[in-house]
Amino acid sequence: MLDILNKICRGDGTMEDLDTLESLGNMVKDTSLCGLGQTAPNPVLSTLKHFREEYIAHVVDKVCPAGVCPNLTNFIITDKCIGCTKCVKNCPVGAITGKVKQKHTIDLEKCIRCGACKKACPVNAISSKPEDWKAIVNG
Repeated sequence: MLDILNKICRGDGTMEDLDTLESLGNMVKDTSLCGLGQTAPNPVLSTLKHFREEYIAHVVDKVCPAGVCPNLTNFIITDKCIGCTKCVKNCPVGAITGKVKQKHTIDLEKCIRCGACKKACPVNAISSKPEDWKAIVNG
């Protein structure tokens, strides 16, 4: 189940994976002999039931509505940003803020993940690569 969840978070998931997760979770729940095994799949089954649209966004739209899956989220590598404002001017929803010659930021709640900012950036400061995300988070 973990492998399937990771696959979905990477943006490689399919609708069949959602069905597989649900069937595996129910099988583990129904066939386990101990209480731990019977309740272990509950978080996945519960989120599939109550937040299925989030899973579908990951699988179909290849976006992470929560903005936490590095492969499905654009972010600005602040060490590379030169503050040219080209990303700001090209963002159709105004999700990027920043002034000339200052580091810019992306509001992930506003961002529609269209990629216009990434195409406009002359220094490739906008990324969705997990290794770039890890570098920023880990400093």
